[in-house]
Amino acid sequence: MSKPLRVIFCLLSVVLVASMTVACAFLWRNGGSAVKPNGNESKTPAPEISIEESSSAEESTVPVISEDSEQEESSFIPESSDSEEESSVAESSEEESSSEEESSLEEESSVTVESSEPDEPERPIGGTDPVVVAPNGISASELDEYFNESLFVGHSVMVHFSTRTSGWRTKVSPDILGNALFCCTSSFSFYNNEHQTPDTPDNVLPKYRGSAYNIENLPEATGRKTVYLGLMGLNDLGMVGTADTCAEIVAEEVFRCIEAIKTNSPDTEVVILAATYLTRDKSFTKLNNRNMSLLNKYVLDYCNENGIAFIDVATPLTDGGGYLASVYSSDAYCHLTERAYYIWMDILRDYAAKKTAGTWANPESIPLFE
Repeated sequence: MSKPLRVIFCLLSVVLVASMTVACAFLWRNGGSAVKPNGNESKTPAPEISIEESSSAEESTVPVISEDSEQEESSFIPESSDSEEESSVAESSEEESSSEEESSLEEESSVTVESSEPDEPERPIGGTDPVVVAPNGISASELDEYFNESLFVGHSVMVHFSTRTSGWRTKVSPDILGNALFCCTSSFSFYNNEHQTPDTPDNVLPKYRGSAYNIENLPEATGRKTVYLGLMGLNDLGMVGTADTCAEIVAEEVFRCIEAIKTNSPDTEVVILAATYLTRDKSFTKLNNRNMSLLNKYVLDYCNENGIAFIDVATPLTDGGGYLASVYSSDAYCHLTERAYYIWMDILRDYAAKKTAGTWANPESIPLFE
C-alpha cells in the first residue's frame, strides 16, 4: 500500500474511533435510551399510576350526593296509603288541615263521608288496650229474630254497620239481625234533620225506596215498629253553639226528634244507641270526646226519665281513657272496623235477651271524658 493511502486509512480509523467514543458517551448520559432507526430520539415515557391512585381517579368521576340532594330526593317518597286522615275521607282531611280554632262550623263537622281505608290499621295509634276484646267472628243466633220489623237510623257509622250486616247475611246467615232495615246516610245529623226537608236541594236525609225522609216520618213510611236511633254527634257538635254549649244543644235536637217520632207514630218504640268516640289523637274545639260523652250523658238522663231504652255501644269500644281504641278504628279517626261491629252485635243480642226475659235496665250513668 502506498504511503498516501496508509495516511488516509489511519485518519479514517481515528475518526471512526472518535465517533464511537462520542456515541457511547451520549448513550451513557441518557440512561441507555434507544435511538430509533430514523435517528430521532424517543420521548421520555409518562410516569406510571399506581393501583391506589387509579382507584382514586375513577372514584372521583362518581357524582357526590350532597345533603341537600338527599333531602330533595326524600321529598318524592310517596305518602303511606294508610295515612291517618286522607285516605279516609276527603272532608275529614279538610278538618285535619284546619286549625283547632275552626273558622267555620263546617270545618269542625266534616266527619261526614264514608271512609275508604282498609278495615284494620297496620299499627295502633293509642297506647292502651280496648275495654272489651272483640270476638274473632260472627255466627247466626236465634236472638236475631228479636230485630224483625226494626229500623236502624244514623250517619256514616250506621252506614258501615249496614254494609257489614249485608255481608254477614250473604256469608253467614240471611237471618243476621232478623229482617232489620237500615235507613242511614253519610253526612247526616240531627241538625240536618231539623233544617232540611225532602224538597231541600242536595239534602242528606236518609232514603227509603229512593225517596228522602225526615227521621220522624220513617216509621210510617217503612211500617217498622221499632227505631234504633244512633246518636250521631260527629256531624252535629261543630254546627251549633260553643265548646261549652254544643253538647246540650245537640241533645235538645235529639229530644225534639224523639218527640216528633212519638207524635207521628205513637206506637213506635224508640231505642237509642250511644254516640261513638274519636281516637286518641283527634280532638277539636267543639268536636271532641268530652262533648261526645256529655251528649251521651244528657240523652241517657232523658231516656231514664222517659222510659226509653238506651244501649251503650260506645264505652266498650274505648281504650279505657275515653278514646276510641285504635284497633277498632278503620281510619284512625272515628269510623269502625268489622271487629268493632262484632261487639255491637254482642251488645244488641244481649239487649234482645234481657228485653225478652224482662230484665233489661238502662245504665244509670255513662263515663264522662276529658
